[in-house]
Amino acid sequence: MAIEPPTPPRIYILRASEAPRALVFVKHHQKRWSLHLWNLDAQHVAPGATFFGTLYPRRSDFSPDGRYLLYFAMKAPGDADWPFQFSGLSRAPWLTCLLAWREAGTWTRGMYFASRASGRPEIPARSALHHGADVADRCPWNLQMNDALQLAAERRIGFVEAEDSPPRHPRDLWDERRRAVMCKQRPGGGREALRLTLGPFDQGEGRIEGVRNHYTFVGRDRRETLLPGHVWLDWLDGEHVYGATLDGRIVVCALRGGELVETWAHAFGDMPTRQPSPAWARHF
Repeated sequence: MAIEPPTPPRIYILRASEAPRALVFVKHHQKRWSLHLWNLDAQHVAPGATFFGTLYPRRSDFSPDGRYLLYFAMKAPGDADWPFQFSGLSRAPWLTCLLAWREAGTWTRGMYFASRASGRPEIPARSALHHGADVADRCPWNLQMNDALQLAAERRIGFVEAEDSPPRHPRDLWDERRRAVMCKQRPGGGREALRLTLGPFDQGEGRIEGVRNHYTFVGRDRRETLLPGHVWLDWLDGEHVYGATLDGRIVVCALRGGELVETWAHAFGDMPTRQPSPAWARHF
């Protein structure tokens, strides 16, 4: 009997808008996750937390300075004193909660880093804090709840709805009844663009939270080329894109002759050995 090859891990990326850092969520088999900090200047990948349970990267946010993470999770059974469903604020790429909110279910859309705090930070639902109420005022960011909007994380790094994106129905409170189409132009004013379409809900390969991003490269002549092997992409600069592939790698591609040519890659395999968070990750 032929042995089937292992299923590659699924990957989702959050980008820091003001620093050359990205946070890589890697979903291994059976609800096992690992987080990795990707230095986009040096192309260095540093391992961080591992997690047994369910993470929701699409409802998470990476602070603009690349230091903090807001995330939503459902933990594996084992700690009776900790909420089964919770939102947390941690030092990336770790998950040790500096702040944690108890959630009543999976309806939350998560939170994002709205702006730098100049005084007492604006923090939603302080009364629902399960952990960290005594240190919440040390948070250097104002936090806000995400709107119910498709591809919220991609919007925060510059993707905008394309002209042919289907409109949201007024009664679609959770923005679930359409397949939004987003676009991001090449930095520096080029005509090239990345085009992103949200796929339908199912549990097929490459899905994160049941859906997958589908990408198309729009050339200078406006001709579109499908990129079926990529599950996450963004412009790194005017000459390169970075992202993740269906076969469990993160990559950098150069724009050469109107095509994307892979120049660097890092593959993820088995779940890393679990390590405790370092001391610096346990405080603001």
